[in-house]
Amino acid sequence: MRMRTACVAALLALLAIRPIPAQENSPPDLTGTWRWVNHEDERDRNPGAFPGDYRGLPLNDAARFRADTYDEEINSTSSLLQCRPRTPGYQPKGLDPMRIDKVTDPLTRQFIAYRISYEKTPGERVIWVDGRPSPSQYALHSWDGFSSGKFRGDTLEITTTHIKESYVRRNGVATSFRATVIEQMSLEEPYLEVTFTVIDPDYLTEPLVRSATYMRAPTLQLPPYPCQPEDNQAGEKYRVPNYLPGENPYLTESAFKYKVPEEASRGGADTLYPEWRAKGVTLTPPAAQSTIRPTYTDESTRIAERADAQPRRAPAYDKVEAVHVNGNVFLIAGAGANIVASAGGDGVVMVDSGATAATEKVLAAVRAITQSLRPAEPPDAASPFGNQYLVEHAFSEPAIRLIINTSSNADHVGGNANVRKSPLFRLLGYRDPTLSLQVLAHANVQSRMVDAKAPDMLVPTDTYLSDRYTLYRFFNNQAVQLFHFPKAVTDGDSIVWFRRADVIAAGDIYNSDLYPPIDVDKGGSIDGEIEALDKLIEMSVTEFMAQGGTLIIPRRGWISDAADVGYYRDMLMVIRDRIKSMADKNMTLAQVKAAKPTMDFDPEYGREPGVTSRFVEAVYRSLKEKK
Repeated sequence: MRMRTACVAALLALLAIRPIPAQENSPPDLTGTWRWVNHEDERDRNPGAFPGDYRGLPLNDAARFRADTYDEEINSTSSLLQCRPRTPGYQPKGLDPMRIDKVTDPLTRQFIAYRISYEKTPGERVIWVDGRPSPSQYALHSWDGFSSGKFRGDTLEITTTHIKESYVRRNGVATSFRATVIEQMSLEEPYLEVTFTVIDPDYLTEPLVRSATYMRAPTLQLPPYPCQPEDNQAGEKYRVPNYLPGENPYLTESAFKYKVPEEASRGGADTLYPEWRAKGVTLTPPAAQSTIRPTYTDESTRIAERADAQPRRAPAYDKVEAVHVNGNVFLIAGAGANIVASAGGDGVVMVDSGATAATEKVLAAVRAITQSLRPAEPPDAASPFGNQYLVEHAFSEPAIRLIINTSSNADHVGGNANVRKSPLFRLLGYRDPTLSLQVLAHANVQSRMVDAKAPDMLVPTDTYLSDRYTLYRFFNNQAVQLFHFPKAVTDGDSIVWFRRADVIAAGDIYNSDLYPPIDVDKGGSIDGEIEALDKLIEMSVTEFMAQGGTLIIPRRGWISDAADVGYYRDMLMVIRDRIKSMADKNMTLAQVKAAKPTMDFDPEYGREPGVTSRFVEAVYRSLKEKK
């Protein structure tokens, strides 16, 4: 009996030392509910970041300039920002408890993703671990972005892209929509250590590495977070609270309170290294809180000026891509201005036609879109519909019924002629083409193209004159409406709203990554552009916490929503206010350009050669000429 007991004990001890083989390579289980652990050195949350406190951040002058002019009041006045959640570049600093669950394939039961819920987020963040590819560069950006994960030993490494513009410190230090976040989650029971690195080519000169600690909280239940925004500027024309350059009186508040040299409080990569300490001890903290007029010399912000020196190449249009937006609406990108296509049983309605040289690839994209909407297999020839159905429907070419032009710019109308000559262009319902809509635009677009002696096949054949125009019938089971904005980029700008899909083609009025091409000589103005964006936001709704809902296709860039357009509008308002202040002081255009009033936004919107100079001139002229 003793021998048997000893053998059992020895066997149990051996099993305790050597895990069963099936568990040897299994990753740690991160599921459960976790609460955030505070730390005495946590500056961002206790008591919070003071204005002008950029210690520990490797930011460039563009980020510094933007934060210097930031006014915290904007978070309460803008309904699109009141419920703005945090992105992964800041979320681990957000105090929120979180819950982590596994997602498994219902058929194979294979582990494919983690699902992470925070208290103050619009939904559940998904970390894909099944190796799926990253979405298109034109895909919608969100607060959580697109995250893919991979275990490296016992550490889950997460890479996140497609993030909305946000912040790395709550005093106005921004992160751009080009940022990438890399997280490492390591389980040290009962703690979960999260190290997260923000890589931002627009606002950071080096990767920003930070960490946070969570502790298991098995009895914690995440509460609901029904954030309801409210317009706090009711009855007033919307404005963006911001400090004009050099007028923020609070930038030395942190340096004075903590007796830190002003240069240290201004941040920058140099101040993060031990070598800088020898210089820092020789500097004197500010004697009292005072207003400073900072200077900005960082050459990394002069992106567009350097790009001007590069020789221009004709675009190859070798990356034309079709991306599903919503319902039966698709984006065709990479062919000049973005093209929006509604495809269905009635055929295809195209909003803009792209550049001339890209037409063949655009038509190929249209074919791919219509093919994707067909059944995987055509109807059987013996079906009651017969062979005629098989011939006419299963293998027929797509029919482009109508082109709508939102602008007269070449990258919007350049493909008109080639599309109209294509066998795919087949009008709906009329044998006489003069009785059917072919190419529709506002009358000002047609008249300007006629005056410019554009070839007949490029010029719109049909026009409208009113502020709103509704197509005479539903196309693909939805109403299609055009709205005219008479003094935005030009006097002929239109946006197109596909009502059932709730998708708006914004044309030149909105670009997700480029300043608007305002043409003062053609009736455009900065105030008219802002009014148009206001209207675009009013037409849109977001699903929850300023995300999703109405989807908006820019002239260039990725699929957006009202929050993205709100950021864009606010940026234009800030720049308008700065240039107006300079113009009111009788500064010349050359002096305004030398003052670099757009420097903090140039890394995001000024990367195309010459675009910043043209934009500043257009804003200045429209303000001086009161257009």
